[in-house]
Amino acid sequence: MDSRWIGLGISCLFTLLWTAVYGLPANQQTAVLAAAAAVLQAAVGYRMGLYADRLREAAYLDSLTGALVNRRFFELLEREVERARRHDYPVTLLFIDLDNFKIFNDSHGHLAGDHLLCRFADILKRSIRAQDSVGRWGGEEFVILLPHADTQHGVTVGERIQRNVREDLGGVTVSIGIASFPAHASTATELAAKADTLMYEAKKKKDCILVAEQ
Repeated sequence: MDSRWIGLGISCLFTLLWTAVYGLPANQQTAVLAAAAAVLQAAVGYRMGLYADRLREAAYLDSLTGALVNRRFFELLEREVERARRHDYPVTLLFIDLDNFKIFNDSHGHLAGDHLLCRFADILKRSIRAQDSVGRWGGEEFVILLPHADTQHGVTVGERIQRNVREDLGGVTVSIGIASFPAHASTATELAAKADTLMYEAKKKKDCILVAEQ
């Protein structure tokens, strides 16, 4: 739940409790002061909730690209795999790496490299559905979680990402590893390990998608 509304609700609750304990104001002047205090308290509660939301967002999102941080993404992956196990639906995971990123960094500088990562993350976000999630696994490695999606859907997304990257980043390419639950792994850890291994194999060829086998 949004912390802003939690803060506002708590402030209103305190106002009601104060009124229940001390009763309604005795005269108009006191009533005006009490109303002003209640409004101020509600505003403070709302602002405190907003601040809490921003702190949580900062802890969950990568400061450079806005993708989920590794820890938060894996927590999401674990929950999704367990939900998929209970309700019997597939989950597909993509591990994606920018090819030759170190060479790009050495040739153009780290600021240009950071800019490239931000543009890459934006491409990933607009290449997926609203219910999908993008994370930054580390460095130039990114991950995409596709709930209610089989392996073939993952391949379609991977091909779309490759096409968008080539078109928007001037010939830059990516290598992708794809695996699905429950077809290729029985846990979130196994799924991540499988897709990660496939990505590293794909990087040996460059501009390549490798998919887990049954």
